[in-house]
Amino acid sequence: MKRFLTAGLLLLVALMVGCVGVNEVKVDKLEDLGLEGVRISIGNPGHVPAGRYAMDVLSNLEKTNPDLASKITSNIVSKEVHVRAVLDKVILKEVNAGFVYRTDAYTEKEKVRIIDISDEINVVPEYPVAVLKDSDDKEVAYEFFKFLLSKEGQDILVHYGFTSAASSPESYTPKNIGSTLIVYAAGSLTNVFEEIATEFEKITGVEVKLLFASSGSLRQRIQGGAVGGQAGADVFASASLKHMKILKEKAFVTDFNIFTKNEMVVVTAK
Repeated sequence: MKRFLTAGLLLLVALMVGCVGVNEVKVDKLEDLGLEGVRISIGNPGHVPAGRYAMDVLSNLEKTNPDLASKITSNIVSKEVHVRAVLDKVILKEVNAGFVYRTDAYTEKEKVRIIDISDEINVVPEYPVAVLKDSDDKEVAYEFFKFLLSKEGQDILVHYGFTSAASSPESYTPKNIGSTLIVYAAGSLTNVFEEIATEFEKITGVEVKLLFASSGSLRQRIQGGAVGGQAGADVFASASLKHMKILKEKAFVTDFNIFTKNEMVVVTAK
């Protein structure tokens, strides 16, 4: 019995030490991500664009500082299903740091500190949008597409920390067209698209239904036949050109436009 109690106490102490270790390591700059004991979270590079962009940053770093890039890569302990999960792990102090979009960091700026990544190694994610070829209502879908690229749509994106993709966008001409629209959008667009959808509904009477997930997951749903109908996509807004190009190659979309840009940062808990 005593032996079991001792083993139990040792396990408890080990767990406590592990938890304290996560909080004890201080990360103030990018170089600190390579320190021993640092735990880093990123999105799953296979499905989450933010995860792939994080790996692109490390690939760029490898060209000038291969040792640091290797140490940071070794400190990656989780690859999440979407970028919001990375942010949550940082806030809950389950990890010391995470690679996320600047816009995601802004949504929790009271809880996280932002560490900028130098322009020399950073990447600028471009977000494409397209109307699905088999949309049930292409007229309505193209109106949402136009609103997104209009001055009004771009102003909302900038308000949420995104970069406008147009130098001088034109104002949107309101149309009362009614109907229902299904928009599939990358998880990093959640807050901004909820406001964009609300504004679009006000001026057109269109009911916009939003589905958020990783760009890779949404692309797979579309390829699986989720186009048109009650839950199928009419519009797809991706955080990755890769997934949109696949849909174009497979003839799910005819063409697409870049409607905004983002930036990668590292976040740590305050």
